[in-house]
Amino acid sequence: MWILVQASTWVPPSFENPIYVYSRQIFPDQNIAGSLTINRSLTYLALLRLVTEGAVFWLFLQLGRSPQRAHWTVEAVALIGIAYALYGIVAFFVFPNTILWFQKYAYLDSVTSTFINRNSYATYAGIGLICALACTFSAYNREASLVGRSALRRATSFVASTAGAAGWWLVGSFILGLALVRTGSRGGIIATIAGVAVLLLLTLLRGRNVVVATASLLGVLVAGITIFVFGDFFAGRLLALGFESADRLAVYKLTLLSIWDAPWKGFGYGTFEVVFPMYRDNSVSPFAYWDKAHNTYLEIIQGLGIPFAILFFVMLLGLVIRAGRAALTRRSSATAVLIATSATVIVALHACVDFSMQIQAVALTWTALLGTAMAQSWSSRINTSA
Repeated sequence: MWILVQASTWVPPSFENPIYVYSRQIFPDQNIAGSLTINRSLTYLALLRLVTEGAVFWLFLQLGRSPQRAHWTVEAVALIGIAYALYGIVAFFVFPNTILWFQKYAYLDSVTSTFINRNSYATYAGIGLICALACTFSAYNREASLVGRSALRRATSFVASTAGAAGWWLVGSFILGLALVRTGSRGGIIATIAGVAVLLLLTLLRGRNVVVATASLLGVLVAGITIFVFGDFFAGRLLALGFESADRLAVYKLTLLSIWDAPWKGFGYGTFEVVFPMYRDNSVSPFAYWDKAHNTYLEIIQGLGIPFAILFFVMLLGLVIRAGRAALTRRSSATAVLIATSATVIVALHACVDFSMQIQAVALTWTALLGTAMAQSWSSRINTSA
């Protein structure tokens, strides 16, 4: 509703962005309608994307009431992620200069799959990786629950699972890990490591059995082998560039300065690319084009203003806290809430240094997982009665 108010043309003149006042002074013979946002077209476009994500959330909130459909959602994201990873790896070695049938102009030394930006793909691959790992743990746990408490039977079940469904998910995890590491994205890889750590921690806290603990350690081993064997490119970029980027830090500083010029009303949701040039100075390289702040939080604050940005963040935080609590307390069918909590760690951390959450492929995937987790965060008795 606030975004619609920002884009409306019936706000009082005292609330308009000053750029409309200047425009009417320069072109007095033209009837230029003013608004809170500095660019109504960009604000409406950003609102359309946000509403799309809200619709996906609502759809999966309804579909995810069934534990079986919730698990299928996680499996689908994992399988889709594996397919994209396979394409990305093959494309990197066979036809590295194209993305599908389009010319590839950037990141020729990185796996980007069908994405233009390696950082955005790293986030997407990270989400796929934790989904594949969760499916691995689920397969092990499902087999273990059928054989009783005998140590010999559990060991036999573990070997059989590794040779069966769980083993295939491990292979998929390895493929996703390989694609992720080969992106060379510092932020994406580190955020994914944090997400996997949260997934393993929650799984171990819930598992309380040797099979799940062993499966978790096996997943860590697969990830470690992937990084050790194929992580030279990532390590080289990390040693050469470190964790900081001078240009990004300068952009963050300029974005903060712009926020203080419109702290309450904002410049309009989704308008960073037209606001930033007004504040750009020689602290930023003149050869770079910045249509994103590479920090989603700062962009949202700049666009919405501080009060409504805080409201937006608190709303999302409430959903994530609910998913995290359900991940620890739900007795069964907890895969969806485990994944949503871990995936949120990935996207939340990477949003501090990049704009992956502003790419629809990432945003819609995460939103679908979060909606499914919300449906599963209630008692199964409530879902069944509903």
